[in-house]
Amino acid sequence: MYTTNELENLPTLCVGQADNLKIETKNKRVWLCRCGVADGMAYDNQITIERYIINQWVTVETYPGGK
Repeated sequence: MYTTNELENLPTLCVGQADNLKIETKNKRVWLCRCGVADGMAYDNQITIERYIINQWVTVETYPGGK
């Protein structure tokens, strides 16, 4: 599991509507959300893990990154 501090120290590879892409490999993406609970998200500092499964990116995990 990644923490918010770990991901904040990495370069942002791409900017999505509410998230920054921090890690991208052939079959895995890790996003750090810029929004929080006050904005309607489930967690503050939400981290989302996607996997490339059968020709599409699928969210496999979301969790609070802490600080």
